[in-house]
Amino acid sequence: MKILVTGATGFIGERYIRHLAETRKDVRLHFTGRQIEKGNALGALTGAHYFRGDLLDVPYLQHICKDMDVVVHCAGLSGVWGDYELYYRANVTGTENLLRACAGTGVRRFVNLSSPSIYFDFHDHLNVTEDFLPPRFADNYARTKYQAEVRVANAHSDQLRTLSLRPRMVLGAGDLSLFPRMIAAHRAGQLLRVGEGRNIVSTTHIANLLQALDCAVFGPDSVTGDVYNIADAQPQKLWDIIDRMLVAVGEPAVTRQVPYPVAMAAAAVMEGWYHLRRSDDEPRMMRLKVAMMSRSFTLSIEKAQRKLGFKPLHTVDGVIAEFVEWWLNDKTHRRPR
Repeated sequence: MKILVTGATGFIGERYIRHLAETRKDVRLHFTGRQIEKGNALGALTGAHYFRGDLLDVPYLQHICKDMDVVVHCAGLSGVWGDYELYYRANVTGTENLLRACAGTGVRRFVNLSSPSIYFDFHDHLNVTEDFLPPRFADNYARTKYQAEVRVANAHSDQLRTLSLRPRMVLGAGDLSLFPRMIAAHRAGQLLRVGEGRNIVSTTHIANLLQALDCAVFGPDSVTGDVYNIADAQPQKLWDIIDRMLVAVGEPAVTRQVPYPVAMAAAAVMEGWYHLRRSDDEPRMMRLKVAMMSRSFTLSIEKAQRKLGFKPLHTVDGVIAEFVEWWLNDKTHRRPR
């Protein structure tokens, strides 16, 4: 079997290439990624073939998809700030181009990495199922990830079987986004608990996501043609997770607190200032960030367990331990104090 993973110089894609190289000796691995130095290193480490190029380049896509059996699409633009066209080009046009290349070259299965950000609407939601959609999307990232997901669903056929996964808050060694940003903000005196700090959230240990990806890639045809929430078995209090992680890396727990209305008002002012300046930089405070740090947001994974065969065996305790060991010992990725 020949597998192509897009976006494999990012956190999830890289971990999946490493996982497949370690566990599937009968698979021939290929990948794409924007970070050339990292891609070269990953190829040398795993023996996977690194394709350098742009997912908006149609001839390039036709070339890299040729003779592939499965494409796992992890590439995309994430974030909470930026013009709609940037997100549309990266998340929708790139996915459309890749789907057409897959259909034209005989790829049999397309696994799309989507996001539960499409559900978020600034309110508390518990046990959200895959059929929920808010009245409007919270940002351009969520809007374009859903549009891409629709393209993937519409491309499903007997010749090209497609499915999408929506993993929530993926954590683990190698992540340079969630925990590292919290550590940096805390060290700068900018991390404050929003509201009472009792909000519960779903998280996803990277090992659980890798297992879900295996189910999507190697499972029977009956798992395709659908979309699945992916998360750990048990939701947790968000601020308990943050405090445990901070203490484990040698930082004090968060003690300062700000009322939710005050934080939202300050974020609105900061967003307005950045808009007036037409700044491309992301504001330190945003209403979406404030809401995500203070609202309860958990997913139902019943369908993934029942139909996909997903078995989330790893826990938040395990992922904190994995992240902390990597953070303290891998000097390549540690942030300076």
